Amino acid sequence: MAERDFYEILGVAKDAAPEDVKRAYRRLALKYHPDKNPGDKQAEEKFKEATLAYEVLSDTKRREDYDQRGQRAAAGEWPAGYQSADMDLEDILGRHGDLFETLFGGSYHQARGAGRRGHDVEAELAIDLRTAATGGTVEMSLRGDTTCGACQGKGAPEDAGPCAACGGRGLVTQRAPGAGQFFSISSACEACHGTGIDPKALCPDCDGRGLTAGTRRIAVTIPEGVEDGARLRLRGQGGPGERGGPPGDLYLVVRVRPEPGLRREGDDIHSDLPVPAPTAVLGGKRTVKTLRGEVELRVPPGTSSGATLRLGGQGVRKGDHLVHVRVTVPHDPSPEEKELYEKLASLDGDA
Repeated sequence: MAERDFYEILGVAKDAAPEDVKRAYRRLALKYHPDKNPGDKQAEEKFKEATLAYEVLSDTKRREDYDQRGQRAAAGEWPAGYQSADMDLEDILGRHGDLFETLFGGSYHQARGAGRRGHDVEAELAIDLRTAATGGTVEMSLRGDTTCGACQGKGAPEDAGPCAACGGRGLVTQRAPGAGQFFSISSACEACHGTGIDPKALCPDCDGRGLTAGTRRIAVTIPEGVEDGARLRLRGQGGPGERGGPPGDLYLVVRVRPEPGLRREGDDIHSDLPVPAPTAVLGGKRTVKTLRGEVELRVPPGTSSGATLRLGGQGVRKGDHLVHVRVTVPHDPSPEEKELYEKLASLDGDA
């Protein structure tokens, strides 16, 4: 099936401002939302399609990639799931829950005491060049919401009664002054913090959210050959859900620290190797630092300054390590060295 143009899906021009993109998506989300079209697979697909278009066009980097290269070409740099058929409906509803609550005047709000999906989290992860090239597992610390230890993330006992102020809805509705009898505004109940649970039963440590501020450590698997600026998605490693809800996802932007003496170009690694003049003339062995440790390199006789020697398979993935020779001479030769160089010069006819 041919790709549909994201701008066409939302009904906006290619130079549409971000607020116009959001406004168009709100209109389509209101029309095709699953709550308004229960069991309608066609409406669900249109809802997913509009969401995909919105998530790409509302993100500056992805929108630039899409404008330049199209959906299929740019999709390889987007997180997994960027095909509408692969998008998870519950994941969509969790990511854009606040927007849908606004659209439906609070009708989308979770049922009393129900868990909410955790927020997606974005962070940077600094790794060294060796880890980026060869892959591996690194640990990192994340500061933010953690599961409340006092209530084990539940927020309140299972048998807690409903909040009297909102009748267990978690929302209070007020009629807007002078707007007519059919217009009202819904907002989270202040008494129960939007949980719909009796305030007296809420966990005092987390006010019923099931979350407290803290730091947690996670292990991150680094794929072999990852490049600086790459974006990794770790499903379920984002913010923990409220009151037992599913966690969000963690998006990591990889920052590769420079490695002294080594530089990466694609899958090849480059380094410079000082070689004394006698070794360059007569040949010999020199030790070279590579991504995988030190390697002994044979310098052929008669090697000139600027020559490139190749260590096969010592780069990234199937790349090589290219060693650039710099022939060195003593700046302050000893009497013995000076005598030897004078003899060489006489042999060359320069004495």
